[in-house]
Amino acid sequence: MKKIFSLMSLLALALTITACGSDSKKIVSGVVVETRDQNEQKYVVADFEMALGEAELPFLHLPLPNEYGYLRMYRSNGINRVAIDINLTEVLKVPAGQATLPNGTMIPVDTMGAGVIEIPVSGINGKVYVSYNNDVALVGFAFAIKQLDYIGRDVGTIGIFPRFNVSNMSVTAGIFSSPSTGQNGVAVFGNIAGIWGSNGDLASSMEAFQSIEQSNPRWKERLMGKRLLRIKNTQQVLDIAKEK
Repeated sequence: MKKIFSLMSLLALALTITACGSDSKKIVSGVVVETRDQNEQKYVVADFEMALGEAELPFLHLPLPNEYGYLRMYRSNGINRVAIDINLTEVLKVPAGQATLPNGTMIPVDTMGAGVIEIPVSGINGKVYVSYNNDVALVGFAFAIKQLDYIGRDVGTIGIFPRFNVSNMSVTAGIFSSPSTGQNGVAVFGNIAGIWGSNGDLASSMEAFQSIEQSNPRWKERLMGKRLLRIKNTQQVLDIAKEK
Protein backbone atom coordinates (compact mmCIF):
# COMPACT_ATOMS: atom_id res chain seq x y z
CA MET A 1 0.00 0.00 0.00
CA LYS A 2 2.85 2.35 0.84
CA LYS A 3 4.49 1.58 -2.51
CA ILE A 4 1.28 2.42 -4.36
CA PHE A 5 0.92 5.67 -2.40
CA SER A 6 4.54 6.60 -3.13
CA LEU A 7 4.08 5.92 -6.83
CA MET A 8 0.92 8.04 -6.93
CA SER A 9 2.73 10.84 -5.11
CA LEU A 10 5.56 10.79 -7.63
CA LEU A 11 3.13 10.88 -10.53
CA ALA A 12 1.28 13.82 -9.00
CA LEU A 13 4.56 15.64 -8.43
CA ALA A 14 5.65 15.00 -12.02
CA LEU A 15 2.35 16.35 -13.35
CA THR A 16 2.68 19.43 -11.17
CA ILE A 17 6.21 20.12 -12.40
CA THR A 18 5.12 19.64 -16.02
CA ALA A 19 2.21 22.02 -15.60
CA CYS A 20 4.42 24.63 -13.97
CA GLY A 21 6.95 24.31 -16.75
CA SER A 22 4.23 24.80 -19.33
CA ASP A 23 2.85 27.87 -17.56
CA SER A 24 6.34 29.34 -17.22
CA LYS A 25 6.58 29.54 -21.03
CA LYS A 26 3.41 31.60 -21.33
CA ILE A 27 4.05 35.31 -21.68
CA VAL A 28 0.31 36.07 -21.97
CA SER A 29 -1.91 35.42 -18.95
CA GLY A 30 -5.15 37.04 -20.12
CA VAL A 31 -6.82 38.93 -22.93
CA VAL A 32 -9.87 41.15 -23.31
CA VAL A 33 -11.40 41.57 -26.78
CA GLU A 34 -13.93 44.19 -27.81
CA THR A 35 -15.45 45.08 -31.17
CA ARG A 36 -17.30 48.24 -32.10
CA ASP A 37 -18.94 49.84 -35.12
CA GLN A 38 -18.07 53.48 -35.66
CA ASN A 39 -18.90 55.58 -38.74
CA GLU A 40 -19.66 52.39 -40.70
CA GLN A 41 -16.22 51.02 -39.80
CA LYS A 42 -15.53 47.81 -37.84
CA TYR A 43 -12.96 48.12 -35.06
CA VAL A 44 -11.42 45.41 -32.88
CA VAL A 45 -9.46 45.94 -29.69
CA ALA A 46 -7.35 43.15 -28.22
CA ASP A 47 -5.85 43.95 -24.81
CA PHE A 48 -3.26 41.34 -23.74
CA GLU A 49 -2.15 40.84 -20.15
CA MET A 50 1.58 40.13 -20.28
CA ALA A 51 3.28 37.79 -17.80
CA LEU A 52 6.67 39.50 -17.51
CA GLY A 53 7.42 38.93 -13.83
CA GLU A 54 9.15 41.85 -12.11
CA ALA A 55 10.01 43.53 -15.42
CA GLU A 56 7.83 46.42 -16.51
CA LEU A 57 6.79 47.75 -19.89
CA PRO A 58 7.11 51.49 -20.51
CA PHE A 59 4.04 53.63 -21.11
CA LEU A 60 3.81 54.09 -24.89
CA HIS A 61 0.93 55.06 -27.18
CA LEU A 62 1.99 54.55 -30.79
CA PRO A 63 -0.39 55.41 -33.65
CA LEU A 64 -0.36 53.19 -36.72
CA PRO A 65 -0.06 54.78 -40.18
CA ASN A 66 -3.09 55.85 -42.22
CA GLU A 67 -5.26 55.94 -39.10
CA TYR A 68 -5.30 52.14 -38.98
CA GLY A 69 -5.30 52.22 -35.19
CA TYR A 70 -2.65 52.14 -32.48
CA LEU A 71 -0.37 49.97 -30.36
CA ARG A 72 -0.35 50.79 -26.67
CA MET A 73 1.89 49.55 -23.83
CA TYR A 74 0.87 50.36 -20.29
CA ARG A 75 0.52 49.07 -16.74
CA SER A 76 -2.72 48.82 -14.78
CA ASN A 77 -2.77 47.77 -11.13
CA GLY A 78 0.81 46.59 -11.48
CA ILE A 79 0.02 44.39 -14.51
CA ASN A 80 1.78 44.84 -17.86
CA ARG A 81 -0.58 45.15 -20.79
CA VAL A 82 -0.29 45.57 -24.56
CA ALA A 83 -3.36 46.70 -26.49
CA ILE A 84 -3.90 46.93 -30.23
CA ASP A 85 -6.85 48.88 -31.59
CA ILE A 86 -7.38 48.17 -35.30
CA ASN A 87 -9.75 49.56 -37.90
CA LEU A 88 -10.44 46.23 -39.57
CA THR A 89 -12.54 47.73 -42.36
CA GLU A 90 -9.63 49.84 -43.61
CA VAL A 91 -6.78 47.46 -42.79
CA LEU A 92 -8.36 44.58 -44.69
CA LYS A 93 -8.26 46.70 -47.86
CA VAL A 94 -4.45 46.51 -47.77
CA PRO A 95 -2.90 43.74 -49.92
CA ALA A 96 -1.86 40.79 -47.79
CA GLY A 97 1.27 38.70 -48.20
CA GLN A 98 3.99 37.01 -46.19
CA ALA A 99 4.93 38.57 -42.86
CA THR A 100 8.11 38.51 -40.81
CA LEU A 101 9.12 39.18 -37.24
CA PRO A 102 11.54 42.03 -36.45
CA ASN A 103 14.44 39.53 -36.64
CA GLY A 104 13.58 38.69 -40.26
CA THR A 105 12.09 35.22 -39.67
CA MET A 106 8.57 34.27 -40.70
CA ILE A 107 5.77 34.70 -38.18
CA PRO A 108 5.07 31.44 -36.29
CA VAL A 109 1.50 31.08 -37.55
CA ASP A 110 0.14 29.10 -40.49
CA THR A 111 -2.59 31.28 -42.01
CA MET A 112 -3.93 28.39 -44.10
CA GLY A 113 -3.41 30.24 -47.38
CA ALA A 114 -4.68 33.61 -46.22
CA GLY A 115 -2.09 36.37 -46.46
CA VAL A 116 -1.02 38.59 -43.58
CA ILE A 117 -1.15 42.37 -43.49
CA GLU A 118 1.96 43.71 -41.80
CA ILE A 119 1.84 47.23 -40.36
CA PRO A 120 5.08 48.83 -39.12
CA VAL A 121 4.87 50.71 -35.83
CA SER A 122 6.49 54.13 -36.12
CA GLY A 123 9.28 54.90 -33.68
CA ILE A 124 10.09 51.33 -32.58
CA ASN A 125 11.29 48.12 -34.17
CA GLY A 126 7.82 46.65 -34.03
CA LYS A 127 4.90 45.53 -36.16
CA VAL A 128 1.18 44.84 -35.94
CA TYR A 129 -0.29 41.91 -37.89
CA VAL A 130 -3.77 41.23 -39.24
CA SER A 131 -5.18 38.34 -41.24
CA TYR A 132 -8.72 37.19 -41.89
CA ASN A 133 -10.16 33.81 -42.88
CA ASN A 134 -13.67 32.34 -42.52
CA ASP A 135 -14.85 35.06 -40.11
CA VAL A 136 -11.83 34.56 -37.85
CA ALA A 137 -9.32 37.37 -37.52
CA LEU A 138 -5.71 36.89 -36.56
CA VAL A 139 -4.38 39.94 -34.73
CA GLY A 140 -0.91 40.22 -33.32
CA PHE A 141 2.10 42.33 -32.53
CA ALA A 142 5.84 42.02 -32.19
CA PHE A 143 8.47 44.40 -30.87
CA ALA A 144 12.14 44.24 -29.94
CA ILE A 145 13.40 44.73 -26.38
CA LYS A 146 16.97 45.86 -25.72
CA GLN A 147 17.40 43.73 -22.60
CA LEU A 148 16.93 40.59 -24.73
CA ASP A 149 19.89 41.37 -27.00
CA TYR A 150 22.33 39.39 -24.89
CA ILE A 151 20.11 36.33 -25.28
CA GLY A 152 20.46 36.55 -29.05
CA ARG A 153 24.22 36.81 -28.79
CA ASP A 154 24.23 33.47 -26.93
CA VAL A 155 21.65 31.46 -28.91
CA GLY A 156 21.54 33.12 -32.35
CA THR A 157 18.34 33.22 -34.40
CA ILE A 158 15.61 31.06 -32.89
CA GLY A 159 12.01 31.39 -31.75
CA ILE A 160 10.02 29.76 -28.97
CA PHE A 161 6.26 30.14 -29.52
CA PRO A 162 3.99 27.84 -27.50
CA ARG A 163 0.30 27.77 -28.36
CA PHE A 164 -2.23 27.85 -25.55
CA ASN A 165 -5.76 28.93 -24.70
CA VAL A 166 -6.38 31.93 -22.49
CA SER A 167 -9.62 33.84 -21.85
CA ASN A 168 -11.36 31.61 -24.43
CA MET A 169 -8.86 32.62 -27.11
CA SER A 170 -6.27 30.54 -28.96
CA VAL A 171 -2.96 32.37 -28.55
CA THR A 172 0.50 31.80 -30.03
CA ALA A 173 3.06 33.85 -28.12
CA GLY A 174 6.73 33.79 -27.24
CA ILE A 175 10.24 35.08 -27.81
CA PHE A 176 12.29 35.62 -30.96
CA SER A 177 16.04 36.18 -31.01
CA SER A 178 18.87 37.24 -33.30
CA PRO A 179 22.62 37.82 -32.94
CA SER A 180 21.96 41.36 -34.23
CA THR A 181 21.15 44.04 -31.66
CA GLY A 182 17.65 45.46 -31.71
CA GLN A 183 16.15 42.27 -33.18
CA ASN A 184 15.29 40.32 -30.03
CA GLY A 185 11.85 40.56 -28.50
CA VAL A 186 8.34 39.26 -27.96
CA ALA A 187 5.53 38.39 -30.36
CA VAL A 188 1.88 37.60 -29.64
CA PHE A 189 -0.86 36.37 -31.99
CA GLY A 190 -4.50 35.77 -31.09
CA ASN A 191 -7.39 34.22 -33.04
CA ILE A 192 -10.67 36.13 -32.75
CA ALA A 193 -13.80 34.41 -34.06
CA GLY A 194 -17.22 35.81 -34.85
CA ILE A 195 -16.27 39.42 -35.53
CA TRP A 196 -19.02 39.84 -38.13
CA GLY A 197 -21.68 37.98 -36.23
CA SER A 198 -21.05 34.24 -36.64
CA ASN A 199 -20.30 31.84 -33.81
CA GLY A 200 -17.27 33.08 -31.88
CA ASP A 201 -16.36 29.84 -30.11
CA LEU A 202 -12.85 28.67 -29.31
CA ALA A 203 -13.02 25.65 -31.62
CA SER A 204 -13.67 27.73 -34.73
CA SER A 205 -10.87 30.15 -33.87
CA MET A 206 -8.39 27.31 -33.40
CA GLU A 207 -9.20 25.82 -36.81
CA ALA A 208 -8.58 29.03 -38.75
CA PHE A 209 -4.96 29.70 -37.85
CA GLN A 210 -2.49 27.11 -36.60
CA SER A 211 0.82 27.72 -34.89
CA ILE A 212 3.96 26.53 -36.67
CA GLU A 213 6.10 24.18 -34.62
CA GLN A 214 9.58 25.53 -34.01
CA SER A 215 12.60 23.26 -34.35
CA ASN A 216 15.36 24.45 -32.04
CA PRO A 217 18.28 22.69 -30.35
CA ARG A 218 17.19 21.87 -26.81
CA TRP A 219 20.27 23.46 -25.28
CA LYS A 220 19.39 26.76 -26.93
CA GLU A 221 15.84 26.62 -25.60
CA ARG A 222 17.11 25.83 -22.09
CA LEU A 223 19.65 28.65 -22.24
CA MET A 224 17.04 31.09 -23.52
CA GLY A 225 14.71 30.02 -20.71
CA LYS A 226 17.37 30.68 -18.07
CA ARG A 227 18.27 34.07 -19.51
CA LEU A 228 14.62 35.06 -19.79
CA LEU A 229 13.91 34.01 -16.21
CA ARG A 230 16.74 36.24 -15.02
CA ILE A 231 15.22 39.20 -16.87
CA LYS A 232 11.72 38.47 -15.51
CA ASN A 233 13.07 38.26 -11.96
CA THR A 234 14.82 41.64 -12.20
CA GLN A 235 12.82 44.75 -11.35
CA GLN A 236 13.40 47.05 -14.31
CA VAL A 237 11.64 49.03 -17.01
CA LEU A 238 12.20 47.35 -20.35
CA ASP A 239 13.70 49.42 -23.17
CA ILE A 240 11.87 49.07 -26.50
CA ALA A 241 14.33 49.04 -29.42
CA LYS A 242 13.97 51.94 -31.85
CA GLU A 243 13.31 51.46 -35.53
CA LYS A 244 16.39 51.34 -37.72
